[in-house]
Amino acid sequence: MKFEVFWKNPGYKARPELKKDIECDYLIVGGGITGVSAAYFLAKAGAKNIVLIEKQEIGNGATGKAAGTLVTRAERDLKDLVDEFGKEKAGRLWQETHQALNDLRKIIEEEKIDCEAETQDTLICGFKEKKYNDVRAEYKQEKAIESTTKLLEGEDLKKEINSDLFTHGMLSHRHALCVNPLKLIQKFSEALEKSGVKIYENTALIRVNDHIAETHHGDIKFKKIIWAIDADYPEKDIKNLKTTIIVSRPLTHNELVKIGFGQHKKVVWDNRKNENYFKVTEDNRILLGFGGVIVHKSQKKTDPHFPHLKQLENFLKKIFPYLNLEIDYAWSGHFGINKHWSQGPIVQLTNKDEAVITGCGSQVVCFMAAKHIASKLLGKKSALDEFFN
Repeated sequence: MKFEVFWKNPGYKARPELKKDIECDYLIVGGGITGVSAAYFLAKAGAKNIVLIEKQEIGNGATGKAAGTLVTRAERDLKDLVDEFGKEKAGRLWQETHQALNDLRKIIEEEKIDCEAETQDTLICGFKEKKYNDVRAEYKQEKAIESTTKLLEGEDLKKEINSDLFTHGMLSHRHALCVNPLKLIQKFSEALEKSGVKIYENTALIRVNDHIAETHHGDIKFKKIIWAIDADYPEKDIKNLKTTIIVSRPLTHNELVKIGFGQHKKVVWDNRKNENYFKVTEDNRILLGFGGVIVHKSQKKTDPHFPHLKQLENFLKKIFPYLNLEIDYAWSGHFGINKHWSQGPIVQLTNKDEAVITGCGSQVVCFMAAKHIASKLLGKKSALDEFFN
């Protein structure tokens, strides 16, 4: 077993660090999905003189270490949204999330981003007991607006996932986009440069004072700034969530057929509060992840969290006890979440020249927040005004 991130992007060369003083209209701090998306939406809207800095390499943080599973049910179930916002408002947020996933698919296609992208179904599986989330209650809400959603039990469920661990499940059509997240973000950043965005890697921000961003070898005078550094942003309500992922050896075709993934792949997770989730990668490995646990922000090691690793290995055996699956890769990553979970992420203008995006919890929400903030900095309305404020 290798204690390293499975995702690779062979041939990628980091851009040079900043070594002189420069000026820009828009400075974006952070080279993950949030920062890169914000730069993209600014550039597409006609903004000029955009600079993005990343303290290491593009995708070196949470984005490149993620599962590469982008789903419409991003962090919160539809039932929870309906309970909080009411049907109409929850429905609008649900559609905006769908639109975000479609927009990302379109960008990947138009920019010819080779990132192993594949649209898949999602399957939420329930146990005999209710556990945390009620799959049947969620199905009732989703079926009202998604005609293709199905509730599966018995043999119908077995066809989708051949496991005795689960008793029922909800299958949602085309609700996931699976990618190699490192390839996605690094190749996405290359598309930015076509629009004139300047990117400096291995360029750590030391401090900001009166529209001057100081780095080790050059200062950046900016007009507006976007903080896209996730859990590193100094906000007391943003907590550091540690999550662990394992990747198995490749499965044979017969093994894929046996587990129910022979005809089409899908993203699966269970209905516990701290859920496990899994998918099959492009080269037919099972990638299994653990929901996460809050740790101190100083804990940045990517070495796997061994208690999580053991849990994941045991859970994989429970799902498919008839498979003998060696684990080839294991690692842990970090991302930010708002400790006030129901309030969602912090996505706001702190003043007319400064914006913050943190605690989004999922890459789809990061993408949505980046589009929203780009609109607000340009003085435009956003479809997400009623959700991000």
